[in-house]
Amino acid sequence: MKINLVLAVLTLFCFLKVPAQVETKTESKRLMTLFNKLEGTYQVQVLNSRDKTEIPLYIMDSIEIKRHVSEVVYFPLKNNVRVMVLPYNVINKKGFVPLARVANISTEK
Repeated sequence: MKINLVLAVLTLFCFLKVPAQVETKTESKRLMTLFNKLEGTYQVQVLNSRDKTEIPLYIMDSIEIKRHVSEVVYFPLKNNVRVMVLPYNVINKKGFVPLARVANISTEK
């Protein structure tokens, strides 16, 4: 009886795990596509530091959601790191020059 229960639980676990793996791969692919699409329209700004920073893929959705029609938007990523999101009117302007992905910004005088 206990062996049958263990086998049933293991079988169920295996079936539940496969869709989760497929879902994770699909989500990663979607975020990478969005990452490439948004390239040059946002900038991760490291404030008062020369440190390197990683750009987590999950912020791509935030960039899309927070983008404004005519105003530059900033949102925090870490204590000394923020994301600058260019507005649609800047991106769609003729002669638009894409931003570098990461910039070190000094706010001290």
